[in-house]
Amino acid sequence: MKRILFFLAAVCLSAAASSKTLVAYNTENTMQINVIAGTKTFTATLADSETGRAFAQLLPMTVTMTELNGNEKYHYLDSSLPTDSYRPGTIHVGDLMLYGNNCVVLFYETFSSSYSYTRIGSIDNPAGLAAALGSGNVSVRFEKSATTENLSVQIPSNQEPTTKFIKNGQVYLKYKGTMYNVQGQEIK
Repeated sequence: MKRILFFLAAVCLSAAASSKTLVAYNTENTMQINVIAGTKTFTATLADSETGRAFAQLLPMTVTMTELNGNEKYHYLDSSLPTDSYRPGTIHVGDLMLYGNNCVVLFYETFSSSYSYTRIGSIDNPAGLAAALGSGNVSVRFEKSATTENLSVQIPSNQEPTTKFIKNGQVYLKYKGTMYNVQGQEIK
């Protein structure tokens, strides 16, 4: 059974009528996450796998990641994740991997490796990742991110469809030329 984690306020669609739209935010199946290091936020896409889905179920979480070899940060989880390890040969900047069954590794350099990992996902645009992570241990927050695919908008059949979109990391609805945030507030 899918969990709906947030029910967001109704959006008033017409000043003349009192019809409203209920917006439900479903984070159960999201495969997009935010990886936050310091003041920098990176979007990552999780692998469509048991490991990716199991990792998503742990979110949100903030962990201290330990520096290793000048190319990666790692953190041991309290629980194990499903594994499907392989030898990637080349590790790419932004790869988010699982070493063993409970060690999350975030790579900030590209290099060759003979080690085996299970893919969790990868940072979509890793520019600036090394600088954000720094040279020592670092606090990193992993959290689910909003995507329009996670929004389910229910409107009465006699009304026009609402457009859903993301702008500057925020989810908005548009109805008859007026923009609303998902809390139902009109954006001017």
